[in-house]
Amino acid sequence: MRKWLAIACAIFINCQQSYAQGKARELDSVVSHWTALAKYSGTVLVAQKGKILLHKGYGLKSHHQEKQPDENTLYITGGLTEMYTSALIFKLQEEGKLSIKDTLAEYLPGFSFSKKITLGYLLTHTSGVHDYMSDDRLYTGGVTTPRDRKDIIALFSEQPLAFEPGKSFLSSASDYYLLGLVVEKVTNMSYYEALRKYVLGPLGIETAGFDYGRFASWDKSQGYSILNNQRLLPAFAVDSTISYASGGLFTGSKGVYKFAEALLGNKLLKKSSWQTMATPQYNGFAYGLETGTLAGKKAIGHTAETYGYVHCMYVLPEDSTVIIIMSNDFESEIFYMRDDMIAALYNQPYTLPKPRSSVFLEETRLKHYEGRYEFEEGMDLNVYSQDRLLWGKISGGEEFTLLADVIPDEFFMNSVDVEFYFIRDKKTNLVTGVTIRQNRKELTGKKWQ
Repeated sequence: MRKWLAIACAIFINCQQSYAQGKARELDSVVSHWTALAKYSGTVLVAQKGKILLHKGYGLKSHHQEKQPDENTLYITGGLTEMYTSALIFKLQEEGKLSIKDTLAEYLPGFSFSKKITLGYLLTHTSGVHDYMSDDRLYTGGVTTPRDRKDIIALFSEQPLAFEPGKSFLSSASDYYLLGLVVEKVTNMSYYEALRKYVLGPLGIETAGFDYGRFASWDKSQGYSILNNQRLLPAFAVDSTISYASGGLFTGSKGVYKFAEALLGNKLLKKSSWQTMATPQYNGFAYGLETGTLAGKKAIGHTAETYGYVHCMYVLPEDSTVIIIMSNDFESEIFYMRDDMIAALYNQPYTLPKPRSSVFLEETRLKHYEGRYEFEEGMDLNVYSQDRLLWGKISGGEEFTLLADVIPDEFFMNSVDVEFYFIRDKKTNLVTGVTIRQNRKELTGKKWQ
């Protein structure tokens, strides 16, 4: 009996190993496909039930090193920093140093809105405080070198609230900037020192910090605004004194994975704290975490965009799945890639994009697309044909070439990842508009001339 039991266990273990190896190969194939299309560069980590299925780098870490990223590559995390800041706030709450129900006035009474806003409103982006990162005045002073706090605070402190606190949602870096100041007030140490003591240290995240530009390491990645087969454009890095507690942290996929493990295993914080952090308030955003569904399963995590970088981290508590995609190419299609990986992981159908091929169109066909397109965002696009090619020029910008795809009414640019989908009226078959897709965002304009 024991012999047969041992054989059965061995068969079960071998089946599990075979399954994991098969999934690892399929996941690697998906990411490699997007990389070959020059639509991804970075590090991917996928784990399920505590077992890492894939942890690998793809693309280009830095043109200076001419090496691809790996499992140790470091990235500026941007908005992922909010997860760590939120965990720090909840840790301080567990130690009785503050409460998310407290108003800002108890710690920073000098703002006109201090009595109206709670720490919870800041954590959930429901405060209505003006976002200093979207303020044009920030960039006139430069963002690549250290800035005084008074300069940053001045950008949002006297601006009117966008809405009554707690009544709506506005993603604002100012919320987490203020939380960083609160942390320093109650701990009597710098925000980074507090984060190291209460979060990074206990989680065993050794390689992390807030001064990326001056951090000496061969594992650092260079961020790129454009990174493809035709063009390479390095991005400038926002100094950590500016992005601070909302986006200044740098770490690698290992550091993000340890945070994900803590969330799934109720480590670092009490279970009740993690549950509160994952409770959605507005727009699916909770307390430093985003909530939603992937493959029909509850998903908790965060997405992030900053100059030269775009990332996402999701955990699916139902089967302890973790998906981490970190990229040093701002144009990386991480969300399409995520959906393909999720589908592969759960045996659902998916179709990988094919390499784009351009075709030449007759002048008469190119004439169909000529005209001026107006967008609600205040942008105008002028489209015209010349030398058997379609050209475009956005108001205030330089002209560029639109290459015709083999798919009718679709065009694209070679130098940057921009796609154009021209819209036809179903009755007249005339072109009446265009949808422009770039960096995971879409803009639709109407043809008016």
